[in-house]
Amino acid sequence: MSDSDAFEVEVDGFPEPVDARNAAHGRDMLELLASEFAERVRRGEQPSVEEYVRRCPQAAEEIRELLPMVVALERWKQDRQSDLLRRQLPRAFQIRRLGDCRLVRELGRGGMGVVFEARQGSLELPVAVKLLPWRISLVPERWARFSKEAQAVARLQHPHIVPIHRFGRQGEFGYYVMQYVPGIDLNRLIDLIRRRGYVFLPDAISGEPEPERKAGGAVLRSTDAPTARSWPQSFHRRSWEAFALIACQVADALQHAHEHGVLHNDVKPANLIIDRRGHVWITDFGLAGDPTDTEDDERDGSITGTLRYMAPERFAGKADPRSDVYSLGVTLFELLTLQAAFDGESRGAVVSAIQSRDELRPRRVRRDVPAGLDLIVRRATARDPDFRYASARAMADDLRRFAAGRRVAGQSRPSYWVWRCKRWWIGGAAGSGV
Repeated sequence: MSDSDAFEVEVDGFPEPVDARNAAHGRDMLELLASEFAERVRRGEQPSVEEYVRRCPQAAEEIRELLPMVVALERWKQDRQSDLLRRQLPRAFQIRRLGDCRLVRELGRGGMGVVFEARQGSLELPVAVKLLPWRISLVPERWARFSKEAQAVARLQHPHIVPIHRFGRQGEFGYYVMQYVPGIDLNRLIDLIRRRGYVFLPDAISGEPEPERKAGGAVLRSTDAPTARSWPQSFHRRSWEAFALIACQVADALQHAHEHGVLHNDVKPANLIIDRRGHVWITDFGLAGDPTDTEDDERDGSITGTLRYMAPERFAGKADPRSDVYSLGVTLFELLTLQAAFDGESRGAVVSAIQSRDELRPRRVRRDVPAGLDLIVRRATARDPDFRYASARAMADDLRRFAAGRRVAGQSRPSYWVWRCKRWWIGGAAGSGV
């Protein structure tokens, strides 16, 4: 770029020429834009690269090359920071109280902190308390972002969303108090079904051995597969209607949140709790933290956890309700097939698989998966958001149809093939999987 070149950038909505001979020209202008872009990413925003191209069209090629690198660098820095903060968490806490809550025992820990069972107030009401994994003074911008999100989530009132009662800070740590839900997460349920072939919820939740139990009017032994009549307390490998109703409850909760302007951004089995009645609760709603967190990374370096549930567009800094629909579709795929949707030996391999695969097809893994559920997963996990369900409600409606023994929308052959042809013509045959 010569010294005689000039950029035209938009300032406060009006074009303003920037002479290349001034200090803030050329490369300096790119550095200024990159600095602003990085600061917005650090604040938790999802700025669009094309927005900056429109502001400075003369440098479009350089901006498109530079800003994605800025995103990658900032996410790498966040990952390193998150890993460091998690490693600083002590194995055992000396804390006995947080606010008016008396801590009883640790329930678990992950990328978003440590969860305790607690008793609140003079009435000793059972609650769950999550202690955030970072010191407020070290990352004040995270506390500001968390406080804003917690206020929005606290306003959500839905039977399938774990309600937040309050949040606060004590010394250097922040925490929030939520309803205590005795149950197991969907990740654990999938693992038990994979290993045992069935799950009897009361035993799984209590951690007791598996004696004979009465279920659905029949004696349930450890060698028996529960019948459909025993649901919602029992699940087995072919509990298709029960699996559909689990996903339906989650979709209904997501729709409620989306209508109130809240995205979950981290829908995955570990954030779905099932109580002994088969009732599903979504936790960490809207408080998922770093979207590139890999809290379940294995020591051998393979990537699991949050990353494999991310919608493809989120790697480009975009997200809307259909991104949550995609994550729910990946979760349903794992519940149906009892295996991970995406595997890889590195973060890059997983990201590449997510961005290149057109849709997930459960029946390619298990031929006994019903066609209706296969179609629901395929629609929910389409790579292009325009080909997914337009809303969580639309997905919930199809799941209800399946559970009621009816065809899902478009399952009849003429409608289904019209839908597939539309995808082919709009998206192109290459890579569409048609």
